[in-house]
Amino acid sequence: MSVDSVSVPPTGRTGVRSLRGLGAAVIALLGLVIAADVFSVVVGVRMYALWGAGPVGFEVYDRWESLYRWSDVATMNTFVACGVVFILWFRRARINAEAFAPDEHGLVRGWAVWGWIVPVVNLWIPRRVALDIWSASTPGAHLGPAPRQSSGLVNAWWTLWVVSTVPTALATWIHAKAEGPAETRQAIALTMLSVLLDIAAAVLAVLVVRRLTAMQHRKALEATPVP
Repeated sequence: MSVDSVSVPPTGRTGVRSLRGLGAAVIALLGLVIAADVFSVVVGVRMYALWGAGPVGFEVYDRWESLYRWSDVATMNTFVACGVVFILWFRRARINAEAFAPDEHGLVRGWAVWGWIVPVVNLWIPRRVALDIWSASTPGAHLGPAPRQSSGLVNAWWTLWVVSTVPTALATWIHAKAEGPAETRQAIALTMLSVLLDIAAAVLAVLVVRRLTAMQHRKALEATPVP
């Protein structure tokens, strides 16, 4: 049964729409993010070694530095593309969740988008919205409030996502004041740590997207009137 446009009369709210198309796009883009991050780690490890290896031929260093710059471009572009589609998926999930359980949300719908954009509050608002969506999307016999499922997966994903920003900030600060190879290597090492944490967060994000998309699909089928 398709749930591309399943109305939910008991709520009087916007009809439920399938997350599966957007979910598949997000997962594909998360795969690209992971691939770009892996490439960044490989190149970063080599750059870290070159900065501690003593004199290095200009051509060798220039080649790896060029790859290092390209890895930055790749990670940034895939991150932005994935972020845009992820927010579209997240917003649609929030709209669906409001149709399932309109009284289960502590924040208005707009925070599903602005929560990612507004500085400082973006460290916790998206998690709060995600937990409400998770709870409202729990499959059950009827529409309305549902028992809150374990939020361990959401919390693990969000924790890794937030923690990954710390070494990035430190690396930027150290690189800006670097005066020699030791500081440069330290900045590269912190950047690689951030990228590894980002890979782990992206893997968990794939699991969150898959799980929540499946939950809303089952919930929508339960909500569809039987002819």
